[in-house]
Amino acid sequence: MRAWTWYALVAIVLFSAWVQWTAVRETRFYNLGGPDAGSYLSYAYNLREFATYSRSHTWTETRPSPPIPDAVSPPGYPLFLAAFLRGGPDYAFHQRVISAQAGLGVLTTLLAFLLALRVAGPGVACAVGILVAMTPHLVTISTYLLTESLFTCLLLAATLALVIALQQRNRVLPWALAGLMFGASCLVRPTLQLLVPLSLLVVIAVPRYRPWLKQVAIAVACACVVLLPWFTYKASLRANPDQPDLLRATLYHGSFPDFMYDGDRGTKGFAYRFDPQAAEVMSSYAGLGHVVGQRMAADPLRYLRWYFFGKPKAFLSWDNASPGAGDAFIEPVVDSPFFHRTSFRLMHAFMYGWHWPLMLLGIAAALAALRRPGLLGAGVDPPSLRLVSALAITAIALHMIGAPYPRYGIPFWPLFYLLAATGLAWAFRALRDRLKKPGID
Repeated sequence: MRAWTWYALVAIVLFSAWVQWTAVRETRFYNLGGPDAGSYLSYAYNLREFATYSRSHTWTETRPSPPIPDAVSPPGYPLFLAAFLRGGPDYAFHQRVISAQAGLGVLTTLLAFLLALRVAGPGVACAVGILVAMTPHLVTISTYLLTESLFTCLLLAATLALVIALQQRNRVLPWALAGLMFGASCLVRPTLQLLVPLSLLVVIAVPRYRPWLKQVAIAVACACVVLLPWFTYKASLRANPDQPDLLRATLYHGSFPDFMYDGDRGTKGFAYRFDPQAAEVMSSYAGLGHVVGQRMAADPLRYLRWYFFGKPKAFLSWDNASPGAGDAFIEPVVDSPFFHRTSFRLMHAFMYGWHWPLMLLGIAAALAALRRPGLLGAGVDPPSLRLVSALAITAIALHMIGAPYPRYGIPFWPLFYLLAATGLAWAFRALRDRLKKPGID
């Protein structure tokens, strides 16, 4: 790296640190969190107090008894929270967690810069680092007791490790590290865990990828080392019909067009709470297929529009679907620097205006890179760009099947920024070269 790139990196990281810790210091909350945060707190508290993985809210009880273990949510984020508990989940605990998550936000900016540097060079890296540091959503997620902050950091770490592994093909350590990081990210948010076996199957099935079999097998084996204890624990528990099935829930919650029940705006974000057939759906996959299948058959065009156009749009949307919050906030807050600081409001306005152009450019660049990775010009590493493109498009495809809540898309925004910046850099170079041609003024 040239000296100016190092200076730019330091400046961007310091800027990110100021933004993150200012948000943590000046955000005021109504409470410590909603239902999801309460579940993660319960898992963390029960692990510390009873050495039992359970979502029972024993921390709200005066004399709690040992809870019954369950395996509804993966353990990555609860283990993270457990490291900050000193007794009950009080205000001091909350401050320790969000301060640590602000640090993760700064690390996310650093990782995004290094990833873009490896894939497309210093100019794109600077643009991506600044965009990640300025994005309101990537700042506000640090203030909630939710998985997004930790998952975003681990996702970028895993992607960077995979890019390094691709570029150092015959070294075992980068592939092993990539597998470990990817496995860790799946323990926080299980959406991408299907890619672990799928990547191995693709390498075996597609002849041109078979020379990579050994390397991919190492990464997959290391990911399985991280994931296997969790799956073993899940298999050891008795089936409990009273515990929700997260896969069935995400398929069901994602089946409501525009997140509304019967088009009623008052149900937006929580359509399943108003569905009289919810009990039948959540009782079995047969019930899910029966109810959702009937609804699709009754209005096929509406569901086709939702699944193929509405879901990708929702997944990449700026505005969160949470009632009472929205915009860059997953849950309502009393105050935020985005409400009263001019600098933060300017950042918000800039990123709001550029949001959809960046998302659409990112998708276009991803599709171009998957088809012809060398098309986006000199200074780009084609295999790495293809990997980032495949991950970004896969994220959209998986959420077209399940629930495409906008908060689920936030961790993938840095990948779309990288792709969009790469596409813009190529367009700028192409325009510059064209203007330099003789006879063109």
